[in-house]
Amino acid sequence: MIKKNWIYLLFGFSVIVYFTSAYISWKNSYDIESKVIKSGSGWGYEIYVGKKILITQRVIPAIAGTKQFVSEEQANKVAELVISKLKQKHARPTLTIHDLDSLGITK
Repeated sequence: MIKKNWIYLLFGFSVIVYFTSAYISWKNSYDIESKVIKSGSGWGYEIYVGKKILITQRVIPAIAGTKQFVSEEQANKVAELVISKLKQKHARPTLTIHDLDSLGITK
């Protein structure tokens, strides 16, 4: 009886490991890309997963107000940081003032 329980336990564990690895593989199979866009008098960006838009950011995140990025380069730097956070399995790629400061983003 005890051997039977161990067999069920090992089988259940094997199923969990299989589906977890399959999910991770599936999640990593999508290409995540960014595109810098013109936004009002400044710049913004879009993040694509596959061919679908995941994020459209027309203003600088993490700061008060609706200020756009002053250059394509700034928008691209922030978009690349968001992509790196997405690839690190962050459920929400939240940006902070510290993140912006580290990239030299003008506020």
